[in-house]
Amino acid sequence: MIYKSYSIKQISKSTQIDFLFELDRKQFQTKVVFKNTKPTKNLDNLVFHLGLIEMLNYWKLKPSNEISIEAGDLDKEQVKFLKKVIIHGMGEFIYKNKLEFPKLKITSGKDKEILKPINPRLKERILVPIGGGKDTPLTIDLLKKHKLGTYILNPKKPQLDIAKLSNMKDIVIVERTLDKKIFDKKYLNGHVPFSAFLAFLGLIVARTHNYNTIAFSWEKSSNEGNVKYRGKNINHQWSKSQEFEDLFRKYSKKYLIKSIKFKNPLRKYTETEIIKKFAELKQYHSSFVSCNRAYTIKPTNTKWCGECSKCLFVYASLFPYLSKEELYKIFKKDLFEDKNLIPVAKQLISNKPFECVGTIKETKEIFKECIKKDNQSIVLRKIARLI
Repeated sequence: MIYKSYSIKQISKSTQIDFLFELDRKQFQTKVVFKNTKPTKNLDNLVFHLGLIEMLNYWKLKPSNEISIEAGDLDKEQVKFLKKVIIHGMGEFIYKNKLEFPKLKITSGKDKEILKPINPRLKERILVPIGGGKDTPLTIDLLKKHKLGTYILNPKKPQLDIAKLSNMKDIVIVERTLDKKIFDKKYLNGHVPFSAFLAFLGLIVARTHNYNTIAFSWEKSSNEGNVKYRGKNINHQWSKSQEFEDLFRKYSKKYLIKSIKFKNPLRKYTETEIIKKFAELKQYHSSFVSCNRAYTIKPTNTKWCGECSKCLFVYASLFPYLSKEELYKIFKKDLFEDKNLIPVAKQLISNKPFECVGTIKETKEIFKECIKKDNQSIVLRKIARLI
């Protein structure tokens, strides 16, 4: 795996970044366009690091122990950080493909200098990325006394609706295009640490649009992993965990932007506590979407599939606080009357699925609250015998 180069150029009113990678002598390109954004000086280090995370979309095609970073240089601590991101951030991918954990040998630099961190004066305002789920609206509500702006990657209607409902004035649209060759069936595929990519992306937006603070929406429940594999804890949400957040904060301050601050108003809350607060933000209920099928590269035509563990978890979490009529407006069906969701419910209370859902303990408590409200539905009658 070779990270060959990156380039930054202005096209019309936008900034375009092109990344070039090489795997098995085939070249792969990613294009990232920041709409209505002029290139700012001293962007190279931030762009170079975004490429390190972007590289994982191509490394996973045919995982290798050897990675060559030709686009820039890294010191020993930076290499250590990158190895940790790969091992933990790609843990689910490694587990699902039944691979050995790589014994990484990362080389970099050669004739390149290690880029120094920058320390620009930035305005006192907060940048909040909008993902489209329930977490960001709550973060926005908790920070509403501050000057806020947002960035949205490859925006879809739920994200744009949330931005509009929250009265965001500064909305930075970022469009990323992956190389189509990654869809070749001969390659492996799977989960990458997407939240890590968004975090590094946010540094570029903060620098170019003059924000001194970035606000994450990563909850307490994301710290719980899913399964043990070859002696390691595999966590679907590792790049939302406290461990990654602490690593990223420290790394950013030392190597990237010294003047950037970070907030995470949701870190102290569990999924259960977040959903209870979100239930009161009714203005967002018709717009938010947490079902991942709505955000895949080839999404379905529906906002909620009504079949996956994420849909059922969010439905159950909201059930104690909303009427059945309100829930039907969101999900277009009564999920507790679908017998096909009984196995999904059983998994939620026994083995945490590879989704952004609550811990097993709090999911059991959620179902107990649902049963108190209605113990007659098909799914809840079955689950009541198990908890």
